[in-house]
Amino acid sequence: MSAQVIGRVKSGRSLKSYEVKWDASSRDVYVSYAGWTACGKASSAADAMLRAEAFLYDK
Repeated sequence: MSAQVIGRVKSGRSLKSYEVKWDASSRDVYVSYAGWTACGKASSAADAMLRAEAFLYDK
């Protein structure tokens, strides 16, 4: 299974919106920041959104 776009999150500073992808089989999370940047692993789609938001907090 490949990563699928599951939503959008905003960065903390610029308030720009970024897409979030999550691969359910490998649990990898990607954010559309400077291309598609890996930002960890998540146990669920909701967890992936939280991890992406945390990754973008200072960006």
